[in-house]
Amino acid sequence: MKSFNIILLQSLPALVLIMAINITNAQEERKIIRQGNKNFKEKNFDQALLNYKKAAEINPDLMELNNNIGIANYRNDNFNDAASSFDVYLKNITDNKQKADAFYNLGNSYLQAKEYNKSIQAYKNALRLDPTHDKSRYNMAVATKIQQQQQQNQNNQNQDNQQNQQNKDNKDNKDNKDQDKNKDNNQNQNDKKDRDKKQQDSPQQQDNKMSKEEMERFLESLQQKEKDLQEKLNKEKFKIQKRDIEKDW
Repeated sequence: MKSFNIILLQSLPALVLIMAINITNAQEERKIIRQGNKNFKEKNFDQALLNYKKAAEINPDLMELNNNIGIANYRNDNFNDAASSFDVYLKNITDNKQKADAFYNLGNSYLQAKEYNKSIQAYKNALRLDPTHDKSRYNMAVATKIQQQQQQNQNNQNQDNQQNQQNKDNKDNKDNKDQDKNKDNNQNQNDKKDRDKKQQDSPQQQDNKMSKEEMERFLESLQQKEKDLQEKLNKEKFKIQKRDIEKDW
């Protein structure tokens, strides 16, 4: 994703101006706020946040402390907490310039939290209150561009997922067809084996059977053997009779 320059929160003097507001609370409250501002300038945002919260506990009516708490949270990358603080601050101020700045800070918090719809709406609110608030206009364009790119990326991802699913379905269909084809081939091979076996068995069966001509020749051979045997027996009988006759003489 292309990176964009984001104009950040209102400058530190807007935060330090709390000291110019009439504070009627005890000296301890002033001391804590001063210490919080000092921590903020030193970029010790954790400690600044603690001091602002302590001061808010002492004087909950000092609404500007919500703005400072929001800014400290933002600088500490606690963007959702920052948005909550700016939202509370917005509900308790009436000056349009202050509200425009607060909506701008709220928009930045949502932008960093990647809640782009909410950030765009906050920038729109700032521009309604102050049409010359160019930083809100610029950051709104940034948020809109990021949102469009995210939507495009999501659409591309959806198309890729659909294509991957289509490819998977096509592969599954091909695999199923290949399996059916292999099954048919195996069946055909089995059928061929059966036919080959029958063909191998068939000649043996035919060998055990005589053709008509072979049968006739076989019978003739038997008849000839029978005839030869009969003639031989007759000759033997004749010899015996002849010997008997000769003996009588």
